[in-house]
Amino acid sequence: MQITWDEYKAKASADLAADGAFVYRGQRDAVWSLATTVHRSGIVQSFADLKTYADVVLPQVHEAIETWAGRSWNLSDPLGLAEFVAFLQHNGFPTPLLDWTYSPYIAAYFAFESVNHFAPQSEFAAVYAFNAREWSANFKQHYDVADFTPHVSILRPRTVGNHKLALQQGCFTWSNIKDIEGHIRLNERDDQLLLTKYLLPTSERPRVMRELSLMGISAIQLMPSIEAVCKKALEDLIGLHPVGPTQ
Repeated sequence: MQITWDEYKAKASADLAADGAFVYRGQRDAVWSLATTVHRSGIVQSFADLKTYADVVLPQVHEAIETWAGRSWNLSDPLGLAEFVAFLQHNGFPTPLLDWTYSPYIAAYFAFESVNHFAPQSEFAAVYAFNAREWSANFKQHYDVADFTPHVSILRPRTVGNHKLALQQGCFTWSNIKDIEGHIRLNERDDQLLLTKYLLPTSERPRVMRELSLMGISAIQLMPSIEAVCKKALEDLIGLHPVGPTQ
């Protein structure tokens, strides 16, 4: 669905009236599919591969991570495993998770933030709105990696030790399939769409980023660091210029 930034804000306001039913995900290129990093990377190509990932790969990574993080996770406990995989997701390691947020505006930030301002690769950025409440109420949620049932499950781990998750009002979908959007579409009814894909023109980037900044949504608030301060300073400068032609 192609919409303007003003139309998107109206949709967001209507969704927020549902009081947390929806979660959102922004992607800078509307052509991209909903696929986890562990599937995009090719590390996992089958259900059995995902079990090997959990049984072999994660314990090895955990040994390396706990030295630097100064804490351990109980990988034999589903809660501990979820928290560890969420930690990896926010620190660049491939996982079977997709990031979502309860804020339609934070999702818009992530959709536009990484667009190449002067040479965008796509005419549209995308924001997905997913009715997670209805999905989890109507479809069984699976969290056992030994269960090979194709699934998309909502994951809300604790934010202990994962400040980014708290700041970004985040949650995840956990999935053992590559085509997440296709799986959701297959299970939708004609009278109830659970997933909506909004296409927003990348040409609106300067206005979107400026308005989000005024809302208190910027790199500094979402990922506080010196690097984030530099990113925000750069954004303030390039936002004074129009978006370049699509490459």
